[in-house]
Amino acid sequence: MRIIELRISTQSPLPNQSLALSMTTQTPHSVLCEISSPQAAIDAVCARVISVPTETIALANSCGRVLAKTLFADRDSPALDLSSMDGFAIKISDLAIISSATGLPVATTSTQGDHEARIGHSPIEMPVAHAVRIVTGAPIPLGSDAVVRHEDVSRVGDRVRLAIDPASIKNGANIRRQGENAKSGAQIAPAGLMISAATIGALASFGVSQIQVHRRVRVAIVITGDELVSIDGNVQPWQVRDSNGPVLQALLGTRAWIEIISCARAVDDVDSLTATLALAMKSSDAVILTGGVSMGHRDFVPQVVGKLGAETIFHKLPQRPGRPMMAAVRPATASNAPCLILGLPGNPISVMTTARRLGIPMLGAIAGLSRLALAPAKRVLASDDHSTLGMWWFRLVGERLGADCCSELYLLGGKSSGDVATAATSVGFVEIAPGKSTNGTQDFYAWAE
Repeated sequence: MRIIELRISTQSPLPNQSLALSMTTQTPHSVLCEISSPQAAIDAVCARVISVPTETIALANSCGRVLAKTLFADRDSPALDLSSMDGFAIKISDLAIISSATGLPVATTSTQGDHEARIGHSPIEMPVAHAVRIVTGAPIPLGSDAVVRHEDVSRVGDRVRLAIDPASIKNGANIRRQGENAKSGAQIAPAGLMISAATIGALASFGVSQIQVHRRVRVAIVITGDELVSIDGNVQPWQVRDSNGPVLQALLGTRAWIEIISCARAVDDVDSLTATLALAMKSSDAVILTGGVSMGHRDFVPQVVGKLGAETIFHKLPQRPGRPMMAAVRPATASNAPCLILGLPGNPISVMTTARRLGIPMLGAIAGLSRLALAPAKRVLASDDHSTLGMWWFRLVGERLGADCCSELYLLGGKSSGDVATAATSVGFVEIAPGKSTNGTQDFYAWAE
């Protein structure tokens, strides 16, 4: 990932700035929606974006990517009858012999040729009135209809005798039947799935070596604010170190289906912001801005977004933190692909929670992810402080070992949406509906994927 750090001002124009400024005469219509919840905001945006194109990559490199095409089994699984245990293959008709005092002779090279069922070899013929050694995963000998486990027999010389009740050995005992996991042609992995190591293991067993996935969603980050300085720079008491850039890079960039292509900084100036945003939109599928979206006289993001040809979907949501956030979509044109512009408030906790709760699902729609892939976990908090709010409330939580030595979530205090000290130990947040407390099961959004 290559991160570009730049700061644009009107005193130092970029070559592309003339293009950005020439676009300011556009007057796109607004499609502002009446939004009642974070999920309604996500749905409104997802209805106006399209998935990124696909590409073919090696299966081994696909973990965390989004599957673009449903895949099916190329053969039965298992492909033939297999043993599920180490032991001896027998015929049920020989059960009385193996249960007798003399037991059943074991097929050997000297008596029956090479009669051992082996993994990776074709099924052998079952010899008459003999037991055949077999290991887990080996093909069942032709004519055998049961496998007895090593621990269920006693062996004396070249014979085995059943040491358990013969009535417990049924036809098909310890045999995995052909196709019992999946029949040839069965769906194995649906389009929209986020590919995991388990997915890769399954697909490899069905002969998939190359896989069609959606390409990564290209995200540009724009941090606004005259008060911000880099984290390694000298800082005055009235200045603020930029934590929003690093947190967005960590929250988004660790997801394999997202590619962060730039992280730029713009001062609170219309021309600077216009040039920066125009450049970011030029090569990205989505731009995430922080700051400049509220009602202050230097909050220029809504104005600039409109000038650059994007349609505002919503501005302000009934949620805390992050009420002033906005979303807009620049429609596709002959020269430009569609682009999502997501404006987040500037306060650090607001950036973290809104990017996680709303930004990631919106980017997921662009990535081709199924809605299920991004559904929240359901968790019960260790305690309820009985606080309520008349809007959707994102409350930071930590995780600890409970009295039963199992992990449990608990509320973190937090004094404001700028309380980064408290956020440092959080594992995510719960979303509380208007007028509700934290009692009962809640939607939990973890920072980590």
